[in-house]
Amino acid sequence: MKTFFKFNSVKLAGLLFISVILGSMSRIYAQCSSTVALTVPGNYFGAGYNGNGNFNALIFGNLDATGGDSEGRLAVGGNFTAPSSYSVGHGSIGDPAPSTTDNFIVNGNFNNANNYSVVGNFIYNTVTSGSQYPTHASGQGSNIGPVTNRLSFGTLKTNYVNLSNTLAAIPTTGTVVYNDYDNYVDIQLNGTTASTNVFSLTIPTGKTFGLTFNNIPASSQILVNVTNKTVDINGGSMPQNLRERMLFNFPLATNISLASYALQAAVLAPVANLLGNGGSINGQAVIGGNVDQTNGFEFHNLCSTFVKPSTTPLPVTLTSFSAEKEGNLSILKWATTSETNSDRFDVQYSVDAKNWNLIGTVFSKGESASLSNYQFVHSDPSNGENYYMLKMIDRDATFAYSRVIEISLDLPSAISVYPNPVVSQAMIETPDWSKVKEVFLINTAGKRISMSAASDKIDLSNVSSGIYIIQLKQINGSISTAKIVKQ
Repeated sequence: MKTFFKFNSVKLAGLLFISVILGSMSRIYAQCSSTVALTVPGNYFGAGYNGNGNFNALIFGNLDATGGDSEGRLAVGGNFTAPSSYSVGHGSIGDPAPSTTDNFIVNGNFNNANNYSVVGNFIYNTVTSGSQYPTHASGQGSNIGPVTNRLSFGTLKTNYVNLSNTLAAIPTTGTVVYNDYDNYVDIQLNGTTASTNVFSLTIPTGKTFGLTFNNIPASSQILVNVTNKTVDINGGSMPQNLRERMLFNFPLATNISLASYALQAAVLAPVANLLGNGGSINGQAVIGGNVDQTNGFEFHNLCSTFVKPSTTPLPVTLTSFSAEKEGNLSILKWATTSETNSDRFDVQYSVDAKNWNLIGTVFSKGESASLSNYQFVHSDPSNGENYYMLKMIDRDATFAYSRVIEISLDLPSAISVYPNPVVSQAMIETPDWSKVKEVFLINTAGKRISMSAASDKIDLSNVSSGIYIIQLKQINGSISTAKIVKQ
């Protein structure tokens, strides 16, 4: 949050003026590059738009700000509400925004109780009665309105959804290793290429974590495709030195919470809401839903060099890939519009988007220039989250992966436990015990105790009284649970 003071001392004002002039010699008002991946393409500019399309924060829903600011350029597709001071364009971390372009756009209603400063033009649609308009230093823009669709927000959001899905479908090139130490997870991302290193990352829930990137050449980009549907980050760390050439893509996320965390990368989350509670995003941010900005959370004006990677042509052109529930089954459907030298689709399955298992194969047409539809029935999905991706394999054994899709299922339990309550020994009934890989006992605090999976009996004689969850993990990765009371 920036606070602006008025100094009465002529001498002090003179010194301040000199320092500003000297600073401007090395830090001119800057607009980031228009060639990077998250910049708004020119065909989405509305009438009269002034700028190159590069925003530090592009928000398609509403922005409610009870603290913080945007140090670069900010565009809000919905309403903007700020009960206290909120500045735009004053870069203290990174460069200030350019002084004559459209730097603050509110396509909905503007509601602000206190006057504040904006560098560059403020473009607004409607204004709540009693709101105070932003002020501008001499030569640093003006307030312009009522204006709608300075950017074509509706079709522009579709552009970013498509971009996110495209990036998510790029095959991974790097490996991710998770080292879990109770409430802290050390995550090692190991690079392999001099072009774009692509990682598939599942962010731990309820734990702080640290990210370390290894073997990343100085000339390469970093794309991190995050598999979570819900992202909850409270503390932790990631390196700053890779920020400029790194993009975090959240293709599945619907809700992201950042608390006391500095995310050092550009961010693409085209269908997510964002809660920023302290901390910052240090790079371009595209948020498809609503944003709540609290406790000094800031969007910093730091430029990105990340460009959309060129991709190797796939053996098939995959036009759709989806999952739907039918009874207790998960039905996967996909379509291609062209196939060249294609052999088959291996269907990969996971319950955590980290550990994958082959659950089936569908042979492709091989050569085709027309629409081809495919289907696979997963007869044993898990209760809760289920993740799928396709491994598209060519006849010469080259392959590529599709993007990850997710479906959440509410299924009846595939196991029963008796007696319940239990004193010492419990019996577990499940359709096929030979398919059981692991058995866990989970207490109300979330602590997991590994039990023997050698038979359908578990010994609870040394377990404290209380309520527990019995969790069975199948060989194919699916999970079934049942509640039990230990007396």
